[in-house]
Amino acid sequence: MKKIIFHLDDSKNFRGGERQVLYLASELEKLGCRNFVVCRKNSLLEKEAGERRLESFDIPYFSEWDPVSALLLALEIKQKMKAFDADALPIIHSHTGHTAATAWLAGFLLDGVRIAHRRVDFPVSGRSAVLKYAKADAVIAVSEAIKKILLAGGISEKKIAVIPSSVNLADFESSAGEDYRNRLLANLKLGADSMLIGSLMALVPHKDPLNLVKAAKRTVSARPECHFLLAGEGHLLDEAKTAVKTLSLENNFHFLGYCRENIEFLKGLDIFVLSSREEGLGSSIIEAMAAGLPVVGTDAGGIPELIQNNFNGFITPRESPEPLADALLKLAGDAELRRRFSANSLARSRDYSSVKMAQETLKLYEKTLENFKPR
Repeated sequence: MKKIIFHLDDSKNFRGGERQVLYLASELEKLGCRNFVVCRKNSLLEKEAGERRLESFDIPYFSEWDPVSALLLALEIKQKMKAFDADALPIIHSHTGHTAATAWLAGFLLDGVRIAHRRVDFPVSGRSAVLKYAKADAVIAVSEAIKKILLAGGISEKKIAVIPSSVNLADFESSAGEDYRNRLLANLKLGADSMLIGSLMALVPHKDPLNLVKAAKRTVSARPECHFLLAGEGHLLDEAKTAVKTLSLENNFHFLGYCRENIEFLKGLDIFVLSSREEGLGSSIIEAMAAGLPVVGTDAGGIPELIQNNFNGFITPRESPEPLADALLKLAGDAELRRRFSANSLARSRDYSSVKMAQETLKLYEKTLENFKPR
């Protein structure tokens, strides 16, 4: 029986989680599934889905517990399902916390398997969490760290499957970053011997960009050839820029804004760093590993599941700029260490392919369909 999956994501932005939605839907298409991306109208996700030739439709997502969006979702799913096997059940896969609520409400109007994806390591508590996650047919945690949080929130272990985020390895294999690096150096007026330390992250509190700025000060003071490139947007941008100015880092800390060419950007770097105080897993670290970069991150959430300390990078305490800077300095000053960590990162990235993620997710769909009981 053909599987029809509706991927719900209400984001107004296009970040790591949205990239994961498209990785999954694209690979599931290759496995014979029919996929619909349910997003906001005119969102970046809608645009990116169209460029990948993935079908999509929009609902308003007015709020988390929005009955209008739930009604529109249920009606649209019923309409789409008419074209398929009458016995087929829709699979409603929510990729954000708010859309898990939308899926739960829609469940009053149609039968369907509900899968809730959990990508963030915030605590799960209260009646809302029970309705969204405990009442889902299955919950996907992207890391063991998130699984522990779900268990602490009272979600049954039987419902939880750990399926890490992924990358499309073929994209990384076909892309070269040398030209992008040369453009970066030219645009920023940097010398060819510059050490480029980069990060892909939203400028929001749990990513802790100010931790990175403070670490950059210590790093640049010791090695002026180091330049920090932060690609991303968010409401902490002005605060981060003020901190850079206060620490007199304007010449060595560069804000690049939203980066669509994330693969080329990563391949143009020497070192990747993620300074989070909270992190579900860290899909940007997986991308950095696939680009063959040595990686430095904090001990937040699932990051230690990706970075094997002193193998493909370094783990440092969260909210601690000094050890973060010291790890970066150690890498910046040792070319052989960078080469070794780079090779090890590339090898580890093979465990996080989008093909493997889709195969494991499809197995979960099949298992959940077998055990489904009409509500």
